[in-house]
Amino acid sequence: MMTSLERALRAIDHQRPDRVPVIPQAHVWAQYAYGSSSDECMYDGERYAEVQLQAWQDFGWDGIFVATDSVALAHSLGLEVFFTEIGAAPGPIGILDDLRGVDSLEIPDPRETRLNAWITATRVLAREVGDRVLILARADQGPFSLAAQLRGMQEWLLEVGYGTEAEGIHKLLDFCTRYILAFADLLIDAGAHVVTIGDALASGSLISPVTFEQYAFPYQRRIADAVQARGSRLSIHVCGNTNRTIGRLAETGAHIIEFDDPTDFEGAWQAAHEKVCLLGNVNTSEIITFGTAAAVTAACRARLERVKPESGYILSSGCAISSNAPAENLHAMVESAQLYGQYDVG
Repeated sequence: MMTSLERALRAIDHQRPDRVPVIPQAHVWAQYAYGSSSDECMYDGERYAEVQLQAWQDFGWDGIFVATDSVALAHSLGLEVFFTEIGAAPGPIGILDDLRGVDSLEIPDPRETRLNAWITATRVLAREVGDRVLILARADQGPFSLAAQLRGMQEWLLEVGYGTEAEGIHKLLDFCTRYILAFADLLIDAGAHVVTIGDALASGSLISPVTFEQYAFPYQRRIADAVQARGSRLSIHVCGNTNRTIGRLAETGAHIIEFDDPTDFEGAWQAAHEKVCLLGNVNTSEIITFGTAAAVTAACRARLERVKPESGYILSSGCAISSNAPAENLHAMVESAQLYGQYDVG
């Protein structure tokens, strides 16, 4: 029998494993299910690793995500962040009054910020189970989304929409890319098999394919090239609808695209699966959180039966699973992969 790590790596490389890997995005869910919270884990990497290991032991999924929230990079640069019982959210105002302010930004050492908890968690997980489980460590946000947090979402989307300050836009995206790569290097050093970035604001739900091509794609590709040069793998998570851009996402050089449930599964498979491993996209809210175990099984089975006998797919949720999802629905995901994800090796 293959280990989870062997199974996942074969799927990523489009080689047929014994069955389709299953890696629910249950990292936030696990923090609450095992008696912790996001705000505790944001600063305590060992505690984060502890709860993720407990969840892995109980559920048996094939990989573990490292990520506590989606504003850690921006927070480390001075963005006001509001902490709640379910995570952290950015303040309404960015740290840049205008794009000229990028010249005053300096890249901090991630180890001197709360990003060090992510590095510590990655190191602990790699030490404890990295020889048999895939470790996917998020370098927080992608360049386009981080830039939006620093500038302010409304201001940023207006500026990229009008495109009249292209030089300043690219300068900010370059800064964000360099900071993300500095963090990614430390996650790779800590033992991550996959570095993942979340670029939600580069979604087709918010920007046009033209804007994506001009301001998101080049910097995602730059990160993919740099991560690959380190001998590692990049995964890109994009929330929302990527029907119009998933084909191009597959050409960034990323090894994995994490696609959300608003994206059509069949369309994504046709557009991208020959170029990249797809991870997703069972409906996180309606099915996993508020649906029945039978509904979860049906959604998983439909995806598994569509992709086989081909490889290049990891069964997962469309996005991070909320803390109130029933445990039996997560068990149903894993059991579906075990029952319906088997490849014919004869």
